[in-house]
Amino acid sequence: MPSPEETIAAAREFLADHPEAADALAALVERDARDEPWTFADIDLDSGRFGELVAHDLAREVDDGYRLRNPDAVRAALDAGPADAADSAGAAPDGADATGADDGPPDSGRLAVPNVDVLTLLGLVGALLTVVSARLVAAPAVFQRGFVVSPSNDTYFFRYWQERLAARADGILDLGLFADMGGAAGTRPLAHATNWWVTVLLGGVDAAPSVAAWLPVVASVCLGYLVYRTARLLTGDVRVALAAVLFYGLAPVNVVYTSVGFLDHQAHQYLWLGLLVATLTALGVDVARRIEHTDPQAAARAHARDARMWLVAIALAVSVAASAHAWGGSPLTFVPVAAVVGLRVALDVRRDLSPTYANAPLLTGLALGAAGALGAHLALGWHESIAAVTPVLVAGGALVVVGLGELWRRVSLPPLALVAAEVVVALGGLIAYARLRPGDIDRLQTRADDLFFREGISEAVSLFNPDLAVIFGPLFQLGLGFYFAVAVLAVVTWALARHYTPGWLVLVCFAWYYMLLATIQVRFAGQLAIIIAPFAGVGLIYLLASIDIARPVAGLRPADQQDEHTDRHSGVTGRYGGDPSERTSGVFVHHRSDTTPVSSLQFPTETGKRRYLVGTVVVVLLFNLVLVPSLVGQTTYDRAQFDAALTVDSHADEVTREFPQNFVLSRWGDNRMYNYFVNGESRSYGYAQSNFEQFLTASNPDRWYDQFHDRVGYVVITDREDVSTTNTTYGALHAGLGVGANDTDPVGRYQLIASENGVRTFALVPGATIRVMDVAGESVTATTTVTLDGTDYEYARTAAVTNGTATVRVAYPGSYRINNRTVTVTDDDVFGGNQTQVSGG
Repeated sequence: MPSPEETIAAAREFLADHPEAADALAALVERDARDEPWTFADIDLDSGRFGELVAHDLAREVDDGYRLRNPDAVRAALDAGPADAADSAGAAPDGADATGADDGPPDSGRLAVPNVDVLTLLGLVGALLTVVSARLVAAPAVFQRGFVVSPSNDTYFFRYWQERLAARADGILDLGLFADMGGAAGTRPLAHATNWWVTVLLGGVDAAPSVAAWLPVVASVCLGYLVYRTARLLTGDVRVALAAVLFYGLAPVNVVYTSVGFLDHQAHQYLWLGLLVATLTALGVDVARRIEHTDPQAAARAHARDARMWLVAIALAVSVAASAHAWGGSPLTFVPVAAVVGLRVALDVRRDLSPTYANAPLLTGLALGAAGALGAHLALGWHESIAAVTPVLVAGGALVVVGLGELWRRVSLPPLALVAAEVVVALGGLIAYARLRPGDIDRLQTRADDLFFREGISEAVSLFNPDLAVIFGPLFQLGLGFYFAVAVLAVVTWALARHYTPGWLVLVCFAWYYMLLATIQVRFAGQLAIIIAPFAGVGLIYLLASIDIARPVAGLRPADQQDEHTDRHSGVTGRYGGDPSERTSGVFVHHRSDTTPVSSLQFPTETGKRRYLVGTVVVVLLFNLVLVPSLVGQTTYDRAQFDAALTVDSHADEVTREFPQNFVLSRWGDNRMYNYFVNGESRSYGYAQSNFEQFLTASNPDRWYDQFHDRVGYVVITDREDVSTTNTTYGALHAGLGVGANDTDPVGRYQLIASENGVRTFALVPGATIRVMDVAGESVTATTTVTLDGTDYEYARTAAVTNGTATVRVAYPGSYRINNRTVTVTDDDVFGGNQTQVSGG
């Protein structure tokens, strides 16, 4: 029960919003003084004002009707008059949590100073620090010798554009550069634009390595807070929210894509996805909360009039526009949005809400976001047309669906039939679009082929990989939280069929959708980790409650076990004509009172329970803690690989080679890294992907020199188990070091310049030629001793004799023995392709 001071503040605020209700409220005080309960029909307030009276906790239900909760406090508020702006600005909302969340019904237009709970705040800070710590696992491999060595291959594509665009920028206000980003505007324009803009903001090109290192981590922390807010909105339980952050923050696949140095599109894509889900959830939760305290129509209208919901709509618009341009497959992002809108309208109709009022902020957010996405495409040349048009189609379809739902409600048709009608509308719209813009459909099919049917990359396997017995794939990629989340997701999905829970609807639609995509390709498990985190949080707290070391999550009881609080609200709903079968009570509905929502972090008072609590949480998260380093380690570059890049860079400077003569050929998955540090040309790995494997399996590497010498300056070869060492380039160069070691043939165009931990680095050289005259016999051999990595090897090259003359090509300087003659070859001879002549003796 609220204190008298809280009741006075609430009553004054109610009067400030509705001064015309003062007489009616005074009449209720008089009735209460006569000990007379009253009903809605007895008072001079409309349904909306009556609902707000209950929402402010000024009235309570009794057996014969309603009574004021604290009539003396209400009288004092009437005597004091309405609250002025200063009063309301300084008042914290009832149920405000440690970060300013309002666990009670939202009050339109009120700005509040949060009442900070220190322990809860420390819990949130600790969870976010865990997010950071997990992403610093890669730090030793990323920060090497004063350089930022980003993990993976594609990160260097983003660093390429980051540095070039930052170098072109005239400052952070160089708006013209947004419209003139060249190739960076093609498929991920917002990611590239954000990268260069932040780089310029923090100091220009010199700051590029630091931005590349820390921007993914900062984005992950921001996303962690969005996960916290989303889970807190849905459950009102700080424990669930903190657990959700931990499950998200320690999901191995998400950690890999957002580790320190991992400057790719994922950090941007994930952050905007988190904002998209959070805003859609907030809009759904707001309507559901209002229905707890007033009739559906008044709740829908109050939702549409709430200034805070329009701020959420603006945030939704930003997330829609940003998501459209954050990555190449952005149209996929809006499929679950369309599903949310369609099912949300059906739920509104079933609950007898006006879809127009209940979805007005949502529609506006989608429309503004679609306009922003299309505007960026038309004005700045960003992305492909299909990416910009997709949110427009979703927004237009949402408008049609809401109008259809409004008609459906007025004529009282079955809500299930509305879903079928929405499917027909969607199919009709897609068919019409395909006929009007067939080029976009062709391009969409091409993008789908690129996204889903590329082979040879680890991201292309299924999350439920049969090679991992199906069930272990999610464990390795998402951790143990996946299994908690799936169980809770199934229950919530079932609950949606019975209860009005539009907030949970958002996560359910997104979770099933990304689970389907991850089933096709594991790359989508990163998004899935974000969406299922609140479900995993609920599952963990439920587990702790089941072994009696934590309070249960509010709202976990079935609908037929609700307490007096739920029945009272159901009575209000029934009074306004709602169907009793559509009561808002039920499983996982926010602010159910079968248990009080835990809005402040606390630990059990018993020492034993505290130990069990900590031990259980550690065990649950242990799988993630163990799996994160191994999965991250698969994407980072070890010291030998980076040393190879530095060796090539130093060698190229010594022999004055510039691009493309200093281009590094390597396995395509490493190629951008080598070339970024050697020549800065890390835009594409296409040449390496087309040629390296054929080169590696060829029988005579010297024959490739004519193809390579104008395009390739260096070759880096690492350990391979899938290539034969017999009569192949791999055998000659990797196993034989190019000098004929391990019973291989020596080569004359490749000079080994570094060999460390299985990484062999070669410089392509013209090779010095030794022309041997007056030779008898069929062949002649030139032999010298070459010292490689502290070991001496005999290097012997043989050439056939034609008309008494043989020409021997060698790749190393030294004193060569030919029969009984000796000839000296210098570095200049090797790198200049010079010829030395000697008699055969």
